[in-house]
Parts: sequence; structure tokens; C-alpha cells
Amino acid sequence: MDSRYQKAVFNIIDIQKQIIGPLALDMARRVQNISVGKNGEVEIVGDPLTVLHQLVKEYEVLFGELSVKVSRDSIRDMQFAPTELPEILRQPLVVK
Repeated sequence: MDSRYQKAVFNIIDIQKQIIGPLALDMARRVQNISVGKNGEVEIVGDPLTVLHQLVKEYEVLFGELSVKVSRDSIRDMQFAPTELPEILRQPLVVK
């Protein structure tokens, strides 16, 4: 498994934890195929794009589009091609 995906999941959980506290860990633990340890270590089993999508959707259900934006921002500096991310995490096009 590409370690960038584990880092992306970690970053998303971490930024959400900074905003909503320990609830972010509880929410992440509800996502299938993610294991989150007591100290925040993350393990992904299965398709990482599906896992990332489900994780962001879990936060979006309670906190809306802002949680999606925060999740995107938390992985912005990582080296992912758009096709390596689920649609929800791809940077939106800016129309001028």
C-alpha cells in the first residue's frame, strides 16, 4: 500500500481532531477499512480511494462542506495526481 494514503488519512483525521476534538477519532473508527490506534496511528485495508471518500463523507454528514474543504486543505501539499484521489478530495475548478 502506498504510504501516502495512510498519511492522507492521518492528516484528515488530525485536522478534524483539531477542530472537533476526540469526536474526530470516534468518527474515523466508524469508517470501514480504517483502523485508528489510541495514539492516532492509522492503518488502511482495501481500496484507499474508497476509504478516503468514506472518511470525508463521515465528517461531511455532521459538519457539511466546510469539513470537506478542511480535509482537502490537509492533503493539498501531498504529491497526488487528481486521479489518485476520490472526487470529493479533488481541488474544485475555479471559474473566472
